[in-house]
Amino acid sequence: MSEKRELRITVWQFVRIMVSLEDRRTRPMVYENWKPAWKELDGELSRLARDDHAAYSELMMNQDVVLQLSSDKRRGEVRAAIERVMQRMKKELRVAESGAEERRSLKFELHELSELHRTLK
Repeated sequence: MSEKRELRITVWQFVRIMVSLEDRRTRPMVYENWKPAWKELDGELSRLARDDHAAYSELMMNQDVVLQLSSDKRRGEVRAAIERVMQRMKKELRVAESGAEERRSLKFELHELSELHRTLK
């Protein structure tokens, strides 16, 4: 991939990916590329979580973030982050003692992340 490629993903997917990237001892370059958008969105989500839960939910579940993937290497970094998130979620599902609604949410997220992962090949 020589030219920049636009990636449009749901806010909750972006949050999952960025948290996974933040957890790395050495953060991949895609984290640095997306850091300004992440900081802005994280601040807005924090404010809405405190002040307007309905708007928070709307932003997380129904709004998209448009990002740039500048190379195959960055695409690989995102795919690796998604793989780590899915592994963690699968473990949560295996040991979940949570209710049916939480399990349904995890399964939905896993499916959506799996689809995103597939499109990044």
